[in-house]
Amino acid sequence: MAKTRNTLSHLLLLCASFPLGATYADAAELRLSWWGGNQRHEATLAAINAFQKAHPTITVKAEYAGWDGYLSRLSTQMAGGQEPDVIRIDWNWLPQFSRNGEGFYDLNKQKDRLALDDFPPGYLKTADVKGKLQGLPISMTYRSMIYNKTTWDKAGIAYPQTWDELFAAGPVFKQKLGDNYYPLGAAQGASDALDILTLGRSYMAQKYGIDLIDEQNQRIAYSREQVRELFAFYKKLVDSHVLPDQRYFSSFGRSNVYEIRPWINGELAGMYLWDSAIYTYSSNMPKETELETGPFITLSGAKDSGITTKPSSLFAIGKNSKHPEEAAMLINFMLSHPEGVKALGLQNGMPANPKAQKMLEESGVINPDNLLANAYRAAAAQPESKVPVSPFMENQELVQLWTNSLQKLDYGKGEVNQVADDFLSNANRILKRAIR
Repeated sequence: MAKTRNTLSHLLLLCASFPLGATYADAAELRLSWWGGNQRHEATLAAINAFQKAHPTITVKAEYAGWDGYLSRLSTQMAGGQEPDVIRIDWNWLPQFSRNGEGFYDLNKQKDRLALDDFPPGYLKTADVKGKLQGLPISMTYRSMIYNKTTWDKAGIAYPQTWDELFAAGPVFKQKLGDNYYPLGAAQGASDALDILTLGRSYMAQKYGIDLIDEQNQRIAYSREQVRELFAFYKKLVDSHVLPDQRYFSSFGRSNVYEIRPWINGELAGMYLWDSAIYTYSSNMPKETELETGPFITLSGAKDSGITTKPSSLFAIGKNSKHPEEAAMLINFMLSHPEGVKALGLQNGMPANPKAQKMLEESGVINPDNLLANAYRAAAAQPESKVPVSPFMENQELVQLWTNSLQKLDYGKGEVNQVADDFLSNANRILKRAIR
C-alpha cells in the first residue's frame, strides 16, 4: 500500500510540473540558429521560451548573431556535418548548399507536423529542389518604394507613378531643397549595390518581359544592347539627381545606410527595399518623421509588372539532425501556433502562412497604420509578375562585379558602353561557374 501511495505521489508530482495543454515528446535537445538585430533576437527567444513551456521535454539552444559572419559560420558547420537542427537560411543560398536537393532534410517527410497545407503552394515551390522541400518560408517579401513624406511634402510634388516622373523629381529636389536632397537612396550603398540592380531589373522586366539571368543557358539573359541600356538607366538616375552616385556612399565608409545622417534627417527621401527590412530603416528615424509606401513605378505599355518577390528567409532542418520530428514541431510552433506567431510578430516580415497573418490581425499587430503590412499588401495587390527572379541574382561574385562596375562609371574609369560590355563578359563567366 505504501508503494502504491509513493507511485501515486510521484505521478501527481510529474503532472504538477507540466503545464496544462502541453504536448509531450521524447527528450531532445535542439539547436536553432538565426541572424538579425536585437528586436528579432528578443522575439525569437520569446518564441523559444513559449515552445519549451508547451514541450517541457525538449530543450532548445539558441545560436544567434548579426548578419556579418553568419553565412561563413554556417558554411563551416555544414562542411563538417555540425549544422544546427533548425537553421534560418536565405533563399538564394539554396543553390550553394542544396544544388541537388540533398543539402537539408526533406520537409515533405514532416508534412503533417509542419502543416504544409496551410502554406500557398507557390510559396513552397520557391524552396523545392528536385522534388525535395529544403526550407519553409518564414515570410514572403516584396521590393517596395518607401518615402519620407516630410521631405516630399517640402519638395511639393507627388510620389512618382512612372519612370519619367521619377526622373523629373530629381531636378525639383535639387532646386527646391538643395544639392544634398535626393528622391531616392540605395539600401546597400557603396559596398553592395544590389538594390540598384534590382531596381534596374524591374524596369527591364517591364520593358522586355525577361529576367536578368538565364539559368538554363548559365548566362545573363539580356543582349549586349540591353545590358548597355541597364547601365544607361543607372547613369540617368545619377545624372537626373534621383540617386547619389557610388562616390557619395563611399564617403560614409562601411556604415549601413539606415545608420547614416542623410537617411535619418530625410536628405535621402526614399528607399527601394525589401518590405521585410522596413523596421530596420524606420527604427532610427525621428518620431515626427512619417514614412509611407509609394506607388509602384511602371512603364507605359509594360509587358510585365516587374514586381520582385521572394521568401525573405526560410527555416530548414539540418540533414544531420538526430531529431527531425522535434525540429519540425519547433518550426510549426513558430510559424503556425498562436503563441509562437504572437511572439515573433512581424520581426521576420509578413508571415508566409495566411493563418498566421490572420492571428496577427486579430491581435492588432497588423493594423491600418502598420507600414510593413501596408507595403506588403500594396505589392501583393499588383498584377503577378510572370518573370520570377533568379536566386543567382544575389550571387556574391555577381553583386560585387555589378558594384565595382558602377564605381568605375562613377569615378570616371570608363564610359557606359565599355563598362557594360566588361560587365556582361565577366558576369557570364561567373554564372557559368555558379550554375551547374
